[in-house]
Amino acid sequence: MSYRWLDMTESVSVVVSTYNRSEKLKECLESLFDQSYPKDKYEVIVVNDGSSDNTEDVLKECAKKAPCEFRWLTQENRGAAAARNRGIRSAKKDIICFIDDDCIADKCWIENLVKGFDDETVGGAGGRILAHNSRSLVERYLESKMDQEVAINLFSFVATGNAAYRRHVLEKLGGFDESFKSSEDNDLGIRVRLAGYKLKYVPEAVVYHKHETTIKDLIKKYYRYGTGLSCLAKKYLYFSLKEIFIFLVFKLGLNITSIFGIIVASNKKQKLVERILNIISISSYIAGILGGYLFLSYPKEKVIDDKLDFLKSLKDELNLQAKIKSKLKIR
Repeated sequence: MSYRWLDMTESVSVVVSTYNRSEKLKECLESLFDQSYPKDKYEVIVVNDGSSDNTEDVLKECAKKAPCEFRWLTQENRGAAAARNRGIRSAKKDIICFIDDDCIADKCWIENLVKGFDDETVGGAGGRILAHNSRSLVERYLESKMDQEVAINLFSFVATGNAAYRRHVLEKLGGFDESFKSSEDNDLGIRVRLAGYKLKYVPEAVVYHKHETTIKDLIKKYYRYGTGLSCLAKKYLYFSLKEIFIFLVFKLGLNITSIFGIIVASNKKQKLVERILNIISISSYIAGILGGYLFLSYPKEKVIDDKLDFLKSLKDELNLQAKIKSKLKIR
């Protein structure tokens, strides 16, 4: 194994897409300016995706105290995929890192994340995403739901709240697919794997995410996830949407029926809250899948009919028949 990345001599571009989150963006940028990585070896690029708040003022203020190369681009609101692509086109460095505007990077984030590229076959890498000061019930619930290791090893994608790719890989693949309004990171991960590259999990590279705080936000979040999966299924003919849908319906049923047993449990309040939030999130997920399947379209000329053999672990996880037999110890 080669450790040529460990001397922190490789150049890095950090791309941040932002929309109407000026205060959160400010904290994000402050964490990026305070990185352990050599300041002459990385640049920070912000793409303002048509914000209507005081984002421009925050960017001007941050530019005055940036210790590394810093610039921002402003465009009409076109979505996260288009904003990140704008950042990719502006990037000058060999590795392009992505972080969301509602995340705060650990001081050694860049230093640790680039260590994932110790093999030329690694096309993308992602680190741990931890919760930042969870207070509400929804925040604490979501804290346990974001698992980057599972995303990479089971679903073959890197959540762009904490991700990095080789620039030449992104350029080869055309960046993010702007037809996606959600799950564009899932799509990119699949295309990276289809191109023959690996995705690597780097747990030492940590960012802290400020989760959604209300039930309304939770519903919107999982509905978007559902529409994104439908779009994936329309693009990839061998994507397992049917199996995912059946699995979610099964999980929804389990959560509903388990409520009756929780009522008599000793610590029923905590368990009951978790089940109710499960029901809300899974129902929103299912609604999003149905809504996306019925009302969203995808360009036929961009449809991919390659088999997704690297998603075999996901298919095995969705195999309800095998799970039931295992539970009942049926051979």
